[in-house]
Amino acid sequence: MKGTIHKTAVLILLSTLLWSCATTDYFADDPVRQTDDLSDIQRDLVDSANWALGRKRLVVDGKKFNLDCSGVVMALYYRAGIDLQPLLSSYSGGGVQRLYSLMDEQALLYREPQLAPGDMLFWDDTYDRNKDGKINDSLTHMGMVVSVDKQGNVKYIHHNYRRGIVLEKMNLKDPDNLDLNSPMRARYAESGHAPRWLSSHLLRDAARGYELLDL
Repeated sequence: MKGTIHKTAVLILLSTLLWSCATTDYFADDPVRQTDDLSDIQRDLVDSANWALGRKRLVVDGKKFNLDCSGVVMALYYRAGIDLQPLLSSYSGGGVQRLYSLMDEQALLYREPQLAPGDMLFWDDTYDRNKDGKINDSLTHMGMVVSVDKQGNVKYIHHNYRRGIVLEKMNLKDPDNLDLNSPMRARYAESGHAPRWLSSHLLRDAARGYELLDL
């Protein structure tokens, strides 16, 4: 695997009822502080997140990335020295699905409340992708952890279709707390929120994608 990883310098939009690949809340872009005890690659990923916030174009060393949720994560990793794109050709689906399949195949996915900076985040059901009016859409959005404190308060970077590349918040230890978790699924037009709508509710898995360098 080492030989295949190139360490180079890396609401409301509704189809019917819901929105696409974004959130309605906005967490202020305060300066991101790095967490202690990070590996060099994790620190590079945090630095890349600071670089990416608010950008309208994602170009790293002449390489252009799509301004969408998977494009942001791939740009952050590329700027930190991990080129994910060549590893995705054998998988099917969109960028989120392909990255998830790669992480799954390399046994880098995990589920636990204590996340770490640089972790990829994968969410289900953030919008009605198949337009059937039901909450049954897997792997619809992704982002990356930027910081975590001892209380489990997470700041993550992702692409919000209205506001661009922003920081938002999540706490898996207190998943129903509206002050600690940003909205991740849009409101129903008539009946308030879907039953599961916060970032903490819809998170499927995290992945230590930076560990690809160690495989």
